[in-house]
Amino acid sequence: MLSITISTIAVTLSLVSLFISRRKDQRDVFLKLHELLISPDLQNGRRVLFELHARAGRIEELSEPDYASANRALSALDAAGLYCHKKYVSEKEILDLWAPSLTRMKYASRSFLQHRDAFWPGIPTWPHYRRLADNAEQHLRSQGIDIEQFVAPIPARPQSPSDPA
Repeated sequence: MLSITISTIAVTLSLVSLFISRRKDQRDVFLKLHELLISPDLQNGRRVLFELHARAGRIEELSEPDYASANRALSALDAAGLYCHKKYVSEKEILDLWAPSLTRMKYASRSFLQHRDAFWPGIPTWPHYRRLADNAEQHLRSQGIDIEQFVAPIPARPQSPSDPA
């Protein structure tokens, strides 16, 4: 009987240790993902898409670096969506922090997504990002937040006197 009790305690401790380790790993992945998403390069990519949307611009007008930056920003958001889908991170935690930005990006990135979809007809580009953005919008709606404020283009960032013209 003693050996069964000791074995049960050992298995229980192993399971608790596994749970704690998994939760810590998820937290670490979440923090690294968040740090990536707030990196200047990805912020710039989102800004490029916001400004393109605000001026109703065409993808062909983007410079090569701006195109690459926008592409990288959406690709990173697709990875975030995949991480949520695979449960490497908590989708609820991602949405708690990123729902407004994801919802705004959903509308600002439409023309870029259509452009990229044209390369592979019938296969939507960045499906994990699209699902995550849809979930972000639903998350905000469930909180009673008016989505119209996220649909409209945001004004361009004002240029400071030190910015090159």
